[in-house]
Amino acid sequence: MLEFQEMSEDDAVRVFVDDGYYGYKKRRERYGNFLSGSSIWANAPARMFVGFIEETPVAVIGFSEYKGFLLDAGVHVREGYRNRGLGSVLLDKVVREKGNKTLLVNVANPAIVNSFRRKGFTDMVIEEIPKELQEELAGIKYPDQLQKWMVYSVPEWQMVLRWN
Repeated sequence: MLEFQEMSEDDAVRVFVDDGYYGYKKRRERYGNFLSGSSIWANAPARMFVGFIEETPVAVIGFSEYKGFLLDAGVHVREGYRNRGLGSVLLDKVVREKGNKTLLVNVANPAIVNSFRRKGFTDMVIEEIPKELQEELAGIKYPDQLQKWMVYSVPEWQMVLRWN
């Protein structure tokens, strides 16, 4: 059973390092050639949800907030715990936590795109996000054509139920 603790990105990295695992890094280090380490995507303060099995930190997912949008702060499953369905549990957690805000996600691993789509994510409409974020994404050349910028919005039928 995965038990979650909410914490900052610094604390999330520290929890893994204190447990002897160095495979999880801050966004500034992970983004590398994709986005600048000084970008909003890499530096807006993040809420991270670290999943523990007993005392061991095994997975993490999170987001930061920017002008009414939530920006993906990454998802990571510790080596040795992958291929056990934890990714789906992490996506469920972040969708529950996001509330009614739009979550913007860059899926760098083409193998997990369908996992996001099954959870209701759709292609991001770049023109609908803040100009500063559009500028940071402009001209970025990803080595893999299968990457998708995606957005999760509340389904329209839920809004009808909410207002009736």
